[in-house]
Amino acid sequence: MADALSKPDPALWRLRPRAPMPGTVLGPLDDIPDGNAKEYLFGRGTTVFSMFVVRRGRSVYGYLNICPHYSSPLNYRAGQFLSEDGSHIRCTMHFAEFRIEDGYGVRGAAQRCWLDPVPVHVEDDTIVISQLESAS
Repeated sequence: MADALSKPDPALWRLRPRAPMPGTVLGPLDDIPDGNAKEYLFGRGTTVFSMFVVRRGRSVYGYLNICPHYSSPLNYRAGQFLSEDGSHIRCTMHFAEFRIEDGYGVRGAAQRCWLDPVPVHVEDDTIVISQLESAS
């Protein structure tokens, strides 16, 4: 995980157990209402790979579902990933907040830390995990 002294590594997610391959289709863009987020799980048990995607119009932003403050899932409470007004990603355990566009911690215990990105993009109205060289 990236901390206050380092930027996140866009390839780190590939090292996690059960990580999906680049090119994996996550599902239709319309599965995520505009301004919301959705979790995607691969595998099960203690080695489950958990990531989430936030949608803003036709833009999507993917991250590992791990709070950099305590290594717990961000959506500890009822699958929620965003602040009440939808302006930030929020850890529901610690209430740390992160910018949606780059995962940088702006409030709370994980301030100045980063979420680990999972590169995603929209292709033909479908959310796809990006190849590293085409991640944006």
